[in-house]
Amino acid sequence: MTPNKQISSIVLPPRNILNIQLPIRNTPIPLPSNIITNEHALEISSWIDKKGSPYVENNPYEFELLVRGSRDGFDVKTIYNLCDKVVNTVIVLKVEGTGEILGGYNPREWDNNSNQFVQYKFIKDSFIFSLKNANMKDSILSRAVRDFNYSIYNYPQKTDLSFDIALCLNGNLKIEKRCYCMANSTYLKPIRSDEFVSKLEIGFSRIPVKALFSVEEYEVFKILPRNDLK
Repeated sequence: MTPNKQISSIVLPPRNILNIQLPIRNTPIPLPSNIITNEHALEISSWIDKKGSPYVENNPYEFELLVRGSRDGFDVKTIYNLCDKVVNTVIVLKVEGTGEILGGYNPREWDNNSNQFVQYKFIKDSFIFSLKNANMKDSILSRAVRDFNYSIYNYPQKTDLSFDIALCLNGNLKIEKRCYCMANSTYLKPIRSDEFVSKLEIGFSRIPVKALFSVEEYEVFKILPRNDLK
């Protein structure tokens, strides 16, 4: 009846439904470690994938804890027993007294075969490392670059587990103080400072005392691809 009168209504117009799919939120998998941080794990994963720069989020790998010294024992034989025939493992260890975090990656298996005395494994993708911490500004990565026949030294009978002679773990890691790093040609560069790296390559008895170390803690992880990342 009054066509010029403004109409007011409390009924809202129909809503437009937008078909927008939100991105999947990737929830980090808790890292079961007493030694390394998530940042360390991302860095190790980037080295496995040979990335030029470290991952900063969404680690493509899960670190499954296989062995921990304080839980399972510190003898190298324990590693062989619990990691027998396991591939893609990372060993990390905290050096007693210095707090250094050293380690190595083996894409092949550790072999606890009692019928084998000494086993050298031909591996091109293994590497060793030292991770940054409160006393170390940057991590050190050292890849196997030559003499690949000696990349991994697998000797369970002598409780010796080594990345050539660049990183050697011997006996009881906590009480025997028989671990060491030596200059060698297989791995690109030393992962410890010069004062702790032996320049001799002529046998354990000649390694300087200052180059020998024991381990406060160590852990071994199985590296598994994450299936929840799309």
